[in-house]
Order: sequence, then structure tokens, then C-alpha cells
Amino acid sequence: MNNFFLNQPDPLLHNGMYENSIPQTILLQQSQAQLKDNIGELDEALKSLSPTTLERLSQNQRFTELNTDFQTIVQQELLSLVRNKLNMNTKIQSNVREQLDIISETKRNIEKEKEASINEMNDYMNNYAHLTFDEYRRMKNGEPLDKKKR
Repeated sequence: MNNFFLNQPDPLLHNGMYENSIPQTILLQQSQAQLKDNIGELDEALKSLSPTTLERLSQNQRFTELNTDFQTIVQQELLSLVRNKLNMNTKIQSNVREQLDIISETKRNIEKEKEASINEMNDYMNNYAHLTFDEYRRMKNGEPLDKKKR
């Protein structure tokens, strides 16, 4: 038995997805084919430079900013393409966990140092304000205070 739909599209095939996806795919492929390979052009230009020219370019602030921005974007794009695969790699998982541990430890140490500095300043202000801060530090380090300099 054949189904014929007169003056209307087949309801199983015509829901908008099939009709639009083919022309969009073709348009995307055509637009990609027409794009100029700017990255390839830049790569070739950089490969052809002498060490002296590369050194001069590295001193150009605007070029350095643009290059850094470019490298950052490339790194982000590459990472987004391989993120799932990297997340499944046990060596990467271990590496990332260790980096996160180091970040946490560093942040804790910075907070401890800040707290110690605040405590030191409070101790100085509350108990030793009659001394200069240098004298206070020398006293805390066990060095004798030179009475003549005061």
C-alpha cells in the first residue's frame, strides 16, 4: 500500500529538519571552501622570517598582543575539541588533580601568610607602637635593639 499526500508534504518526512538541514550543510561547505586560509598565510609568513626579523617582531608590542590573543584562542579551541577525550585519560586526570591540589595548597598558604601579617601588624600596633617597625622586627628576630639609634 502506498501513501500519497496531495497538496501537502509527507508528515513523517517533512518536519522542517530534513528540508532545512541539507541546504544549510551545502551552504556551510561552500562558505568554508570560499574562506581564505588566513592562518595558513600567517604560518607561511612566520616560517619565512629570519631570526633577526622574528626578534624585531617580538619587540613590537601590538604584534605580541595580537599573537598572544591568537595563541589563547587556538588553545581554547583545541581544548574544546579534545576536552572529552582528555577527561577520559587517566594520566591527564591525575595531572589535573595534582594541579588542583597545588592550587588549593597555594591559596591556603597565601591566606595563612596574610593572616600572619595581619596578626604581626596587630601585635606591633597594640604592644610595640613605641618602636619603629624595623626595631619591632629585629626584636622579634632576637636581635638586640640599638638604643643609640633611637
